Amino acid sequence: MKVLHAAFLVVVCILALSLRAKADDAPTLMLDPTTGAVTGPALSTVGWGFTLTAGSSDFAVITGSDFCVGMVSSPCSNSFGTYTDFIGSQFVVVGNNPGESPVTEPFDDASMSGVGSFYINPSSTGTITGFLALTYDLYSVDPNAANFNPTIDTLSVGDYLYAPASVTVRSNTMTAPETGSGVMLIGGMAGLLFLARRRGKLTV
Repeated sequence: MKVLHAAFLVVVCILALSLRAKADDAPTLMLDPTTGAVTGPALSTVGWGFTLTAGSSDFAVITGSDFCVGMVSSPCSNSFGTYTDFIGSQFVVVGNNPGESPVTEPFDDASMSGVGSFYINPSSTGTITGFLALTYDLYSVDPNAANFNPTIDTLSVGDYLYAPASVTVRSNTMTAPETGSGVMLIGGMAGLLFLARRRGKLTV
């Protein structure tokens, strides 16, 4: 009976910590661009930068990201293109220590900075709308501190941050000049040249 009571208390404590982590302790996410809407032609790679701001005195470690349409199912997938996570491998810590809030990083595909990139498939057209989902773990002590102990300092793991995001395929075809306009331009230049020669202002 005592074992069951102890197990029940452990479960209650874990749930309480999890609920606490998902309230005021959660960091806030702002994408770059702020609307979350990115645009590019088919066969191109687009992506998002970010700004993360601490939500409390606790410390969040970003563990990954994904572009999802509908429910989060790890990993998320779609027929529009392929998402690549950047932020998950950067060990981004969001807290109230210097340099940890706010944390800002622009998107750059070459250096793999930002939240992540999205490669647009060659056959994709139109717009796909979803959201960027960031996973994070929450700690009561800065993971970079010398006294950090993951066993006793963990508040919750596998929490989520969401921000609306979309990808729009931009046409990369260029409109050729109208044939009639080109003929008129050449004709006009020829007329000016003829007049200049007749008035003796142009030497051949």
